[in-house]
Amino acid sequence: MRVTTRTFPDPRGLCPVPVTEYTLQNDHGVSVSCIDYGAIITDVRMPDREGNIESIVLRFPDLTGYIAHGSLYLGAIVGRTAGRIDRASFELNGAMYDLPKNDGENSLHGNGEFSTALWEAEVFDRADPNVCEHRQHVSVTFFRTSPAGANGFPGEVHAEVTYVLNNNSQFEITYRATTTEDTLFDPTNHTYFNLSGNQKADILSQTLIADVDRFVELRDDLIPTGNILPVDGTAFDFRLGEPFSQGRTSEHPQNIMVGHGYDHPFLFREDGNHSLRMSDRVSGRVLTLSTDAPAFVMYTCNTPDGSVELADGPLVPFAGAALEAQGWPDAIHLSGAPSPVLRAGETFHRKTVWSFDLV
Repeated sequence: MRVTTRTFPDPRGLCPVPVTEYTLQNDHGVSVSCIDYGAIITDVRMPDREGNIESIVLRFPDLTGYIAHGSLYLGAIVGRTAGRIDRASFELNGAMYDLPKNDGENSLHGNGEFSTALWEAEVFDRADPNVCEHRQHVSVTFFRTSPAGANGFPGEVHAEVTYVLNNNSQFEITYRATTTEDTLFDPTNHTYFNLSGNQKADILSQTLIADVDRFVELRDDLIPTGNILPVDGTAFDFRLGEPFSQGRTSEHPQNIMVGHGYDHPFLFREDGNHSLRMSDRVSGRVLTLSTDAPAFVMYTCNTPDGSVELADGPLVPFAGAALEAQGWPDAIHLSGAPSPVLRAGETFHRKTVWSFDLV
């Protein structure tokens, strides 16, 4: 196992300092690359059943795409809070806080603070032959201090995100944060997956299994209505495994509203396994996502027009699926939602694991 580094291409000189890409590689053909701009995951590569090692995420070839199309949040860490906040404002401890409006009248993904920041990085390269194989791993940790008042949020937040790849082909994302004042904190990673390899096909025939029996109804501006709906008898039911195409053909008004697909929060059962499984029968690739987050948001690239060029082809409908493990979007305004408040003196901790396999 090893970590390699290089200066990430920035052909237009858009960043004032060089951006570094870190590639974590294991001994089984799995690698994950990430950069200190936005803590963005720029590539994930794994073999198919024939041994062909290809990319399984949507990606740009250089920094130009990530900066010019930052609203896609491709591979980025988003925060301080993931998702939308209604009317870009919230009340906390009797005080009102106003946030920038970057999605109509609402705030989305912390106004891009984390996804466009330059993070400090520290590499841990461990390949000790005296350590059992299942404990061998390599990692990189990104650090950021978000000043009090950044994008309207209270409290100075000290955040870190650690990416770990081990020799069992498991990739862990661990978040930790503290704050000087009570604030909102609920980050996620916004990687888009496509298991076909180098974007050879869309994801419509790829399959998702998710042990989730409820999803969140959305308004037409994608803010939760407060209604929690059962998946039974709808295109939101993935409990037995269904192709992503069922969202495109569905007549459910929620699928139609977001462009004949998905842009919805799915709620894990408290007594469930908090995991989902995406697979592609053609390549044989399988991605299992496990998390201690209470929900995941699934976005399936429903309406792009093909004008954005990625490293492996144009961004077209159903080019990939973002599977964002997080809290409930707009939880600060939703009765019954897990609290998104990080209290002064407490430490935020969350972990999500991507496991790569073949069938």
